[in-house]
Amino acid sequence: MFLYNLGIHLFNIAIRIASLFNPKAKQWIKGRKKWKPKLIEQVKTLQLENAIWLHAASLGEFEQGKPVIEEIKKQFPHQKLILTFFSPSGYEIQKHYPLADLVLYLPIDTAPNAKKFLDIIKPSLAIFVKYEFWLNYLAELKQQEIPTFLISTVIKRHQPFFKWYGWNFRKSIHTYHSIYTQDVYSLRLLKLLNYHKGILAGDTRFDRVLQICSSPKQLTEIEQFTKNSFVIVAGSSWAKDEEILIETYLRLKDKYTSLKLIIAPHEIEKKNIDRLTNLLHKYRLAFHLFSRNEPQINDSILIINAIGFLSSIYQYGTIALIGGGFNNGIHNILEPTVYGLPVLFGPNYHKFNEAHQILDLKAGFVFQNAYDLEIQIQQFISNKEYLSEASVLAKNYVQKNSGATQKIMEGIRVYL
Repeated sequence: MFLYNLGIHLFNIAIRIASLFNPKAKQWIKGRKKWKPKLIEQVKTLQLENAIWLHAASLGEFEQGKPVIEEIKKQFPHQKLILTFFSPSGYEIQKHYPLADLVLYLPIDTAPNAKKFLDIIKPSLAIFVKYEFWLNYLAELKQQEIPTFLISTVIKRHQPFFKWYGWNFRKSIHTYHSIYTQDVYSLRLLKLLNYHKGILAGDTRFDRVLQICSSPKQLTEIEQFTKNSFVIVAGSSWAKDEEILIETYLRLKDKYTSLKLIIAPHEIEKKNIDRLTNLLHKYRLAFHLFSRNEPQINDSILIINAIGFLSSIYQYGTIALIGGGFNNGIHNILEPTVYGLPVLFGPNYHKFNEAHQILDLKAGFVFQNAYDLEIQIQQFISNKEYLSEASVLAKNYVQKNSGATQKIMEGIRVYL
């Protein structure tokens, strides 16, 4: 544990230095200040002892945990729940999440913090989402005999469990009463690590997108904008995605006059939106900003410069371009596929199981450049049967992979 604790200590120092000039690092530090007296008061006031504790690293992991939270509250409406985040991007957006009785930052993973945190909240059980292996918290959970579960996880060969320095991580796996995996391969790797309480459940994100799809936000102005049009929704796009998309659009717009773009950038701060609008100005392309909130959109390009709409906007699209494939990896492809949108993305998709699966089904397609993208879009526009088949395959893919939440509930219900 020495190397692990040293790493935690060095990380804490580094983020404090970064907080002097990085806003997110500053939020990370500020959100954890004087956490002990605050938490003692909150637990006492809200009567939160014996609550369920669910931890998500960030917003993406929260989305995976959310169907389980909702099912717990549905079956046990009086059950209290504490939700913690590691990163500001999760906490700042979900700090008022109504189904959690308390939302807070997870104190940094030191042995004293872990003991004090658990002594204060005294959870009836703990649920971690996907990749969470905080060794001091897991050791203290085991010490206090608190049932602990890991859900929607993916185990891979490159993770610390399989490294020479990974002994403590291998040991930490046995803290979990059950580990619910997304795939069979993860289950096999757990067995190699001598862990035999793994359960193949699937990914709760499938359940989550089905929930969203069942009651999406109705956006009248976008419905009118997309009517009788072939609409490409660029979701969580980065600069390279946008440059390729706009180059492709310039080649196709005169030939296909019904072609429209909805671009929802991954980052919506002013600097990034200005970069995108300057790119459109460069090519003399008219566009409309969603934040103008006007009832009618007359341009053929709509920029979504607001948070919380993308998952519902997909319902108005024809196909989706998923951002991140030229950066660290693609973003969520399930949000558009649940509506039956075939998905297009850049080459950096290999660490995402669902990307491989959707490619195998021929409901997803990779592009390297504007020429690739142009060819694929033209196929969709000119061949309605081809588009329809890909659409059905995309939608069925989500339906067939749903049900993880119920499998997880079967395991944790006995502890509630």
